[in-house]
Amino acid sequence: MKRFKIAIYFGLPIFLILACSIMIQASWISSFDNFYQQLIRSVGGLHGFMVGVSFLASPKMNIVWMVILAVILWLKKMRPMASSIVITLLSADAIGFVVKHLIQRARPAGHMPIDDGFSFPSGHTLGMGILVIWLIMVLLPKILKNRTTRIWVDVVLLIWLGLVMCSRVYLLAHYPSDVCGSLAFALMWVGIVELFLHNMAKKLWNINI
Repeated sequence: MKRFKIAIYFGLPIFLILACSIMIQASWISSFDNFYQQLIRSVGGLHGFMVGVSFLASPKMNIVWMVILAVILWLKKMRPMASSIVITLLSADAIGFVVKHLIQRARPAGHMPIDDGFSFPSGHTLGMGILVIWLIMVLLPKILKNRTTRIWVDVVLLIWLGLVMCSRVYLLAHYPSDVCGSLAFALMWVGIVELFLHNMAKKLWNINI
């Protein structure tokens, strides 16, 4: 359980700092966003690729990946795991929706028409962040015993998540602080839900005893 507490200790303060700084329009947020937006968009000719990456990590597609993963785990008799990913992703999406409407940050100028609504946090990054972090922290330690193999799988998943974050900034759908805040929230939320489910299962077990 230590890794889930560490996830909360890292994710929560970063998310709160970014959210509060955006709400009060802190000057450092503008500098941060401008620097990394220019850096990510400095490479041309990637629009089509980034659109494809963004589509595969869209909120609707994240639900599809969640359902596929949950069904596989359910059929493999790993039903607590199946329930865990469903609860974690759906609750994160719900809270992300509420936060969007509380902060009401406008999207960057020049975003595609399909990217409507508010900017913080990024739904694409939040959903994919939940899936990737959940796989790395919850599922893979249970099913991959070879440490080297697990490290390589973790690296591939993190690279993919990084591409998703970059795609949202590249397409002007979000500011860099939006995707960073989403990642911090995903890290925190996986930790919170896993600790809650663990404690709930422990209490139920003790009651049954």
